[in-house]
Amino acid sequence: MQISPTLYRTGRVLLASLFLISGILKITAFSGVAAYMSSLGIPFATFAVLLTILVEVGGGLALMTGWNARPAALVVALFTVGATLAAHRFWEADPANVQNQMNNFLKNVSIIGALLMLAAVTPDSKDSKK
Repeated sequence: MQISPTLYRTGRVLLASLFLISGILKITAFSGVAAYMSSLGIPFATFAVLLTILVEVGGGLALMTGWNARPAALVVALFTVGATLAAHRFWEADPANVQNQMNNFLKNVSIIGALLMLAAVTPDSKDSKK
């Protein structure tokens, strides 16, 4: 398998930007995010927001810089699975919101796929030197 280091880095930074920006915005709207998480039925919402910020900012920075990108991608992927199942339950949405929730659900499934690909292939892997 051949890897373009430039495309890899660009994709990694773009993917990471979603999580980094989202985490920073959660810091600035902490109480509102905690209330929203509580409305979703997430227990210990304040702790959940803190954990979310840690994963999004920490994971986003790790992905962006390439520092421990593979394990960070796995952690962020697992986090995204949980967030998707908690926040985008299209199967429970009222008819007016089913399409929006399904779009967000599928967008997150795609992001999970990108994170898994990132975890599977890195420019410093043996395959990239071929």
